Amino acid sequence: MSADLPLQSPKMVSAAQPAVLPARARVRLEGVEAGRGVAALLVVLYHAALHVEGNVPGSGVLWGLPHFGHAGVDFFFVLSGFIITFVHRTDIGKPNRLAHYLERRFTRVFPFYWLVLAFSLLGIGLLHRAQFPGVREFLSNLLLLPQSEDKIVGGAWTLVYEIMFYFVFAIAICNRRVGAAVLCVWAALVAAGFFPTRGSEIVPLAVAMSPFCLEFFLGIGAAAILSGYTVPRSGPVLAIGVAGFALAGLCEDSGRLDGFGATARLVYGTCSFLVILALVEHERLGRLRVPRFMAVLGRASYSVYLVHLIAIGITFKFLSMAIRLTPAWSLLVWALLCTSGVIGGIAASIWLEQPLIRFARKRLIGASK
Repeated sequence: MSADLPLQSPKMVSAAQPAVLPARARVRLEGVEAGRGVAALLVVLYHAALHVEGNVPGSGVLWGLPHFGHAGVDFFFVLSGFIITFVHRTDIGKPNRLAHYLERRFTRVFPFYWLVLAFSLLGIGLLHRAQFPGVREFLSNLLLLPQSEDKIVGGAWTLVYEIMFYFVFAIAICNRRVGAAVLCVWAALVAAGFFPTRGSEIVPLAVAMSPFCLEFFLGIGAAAILSGYTVPRSGPVLAIGVAGFALAGLCEDSGRLDGFGATARLVYGTCSFLVILALVEHERLGRLRVPRFMAVLGRASYSVYLVHLIAIGITFKFLSMAIRLTPAWSLLVWALLCTSGVIGGIAASIWLEQPLIRFARKRLIGASK
């Protein structure tokens, strides 16, 4: 989140003791936003490596080290659970706050996504007319509904999970008890999702039971802890979280961990949980300074995530026309693809995403008056 958020500054106490909250300080969550930028960068490194290796026979990028970069999605999910719960926790049980919540969520996700979707559909129409989606597939992409087919926009499958979480939280805003009951049922489904079940063939149920959903609950837990407690020794906690995430990545790259299995969701999610706890506590204590580029990348992370595959594809097309690509070029091509994905995403965020959010919110606020 790029907006200023009310973040309490409790005195240092033990983890077993509620924190004393004498004052409310407005602190920018720059640490977790920078973390979101790093997560987006990991996804870019991963997809760029796959693109090179899939299109330049015999090439390998850094011995496969970027292959665990898809785990940036795990950080996104934990962070989403934290941000939504932390920002809107006081709205729970207050139906009059529902409109504000829905307006913030809608404008954050849909306007820019629809723009990227329109661009993707234009590309399909010009290059692959036979693959143009039917009405049902188009509507499921437009509204980010669960479906068995791949989403048209690369990476948009994660937004299906986000929308599901937003919907459950909206129920909690309307009614605290009903929301708690729905969360409990969802938690039971997620626990069942770690084991093969017959209901997993039903697409919406499969999404609800996915181990990825565990990470929303980890984010909720992080928000609950940081709302009333301090995190002692946040430095070592941060080191453990980062080291654990990196170690899991190395285990995945070496074949010792199935990076797309349920165990990986638990490992990457738990490490992300620790990183978020430590980053927020570090910033709350005034010990965190985020470099400007990381702040910019964090603010643009949503745009980078949605745009980077398009930028990578276009850049690779031009490179393949300009030079004869061989394995010897693989590392340089990978670096250029990564650069285009990041720069393209940041540019799209500054010139398209942020103006669209401001425009949409202004129109919605004007319409509600």
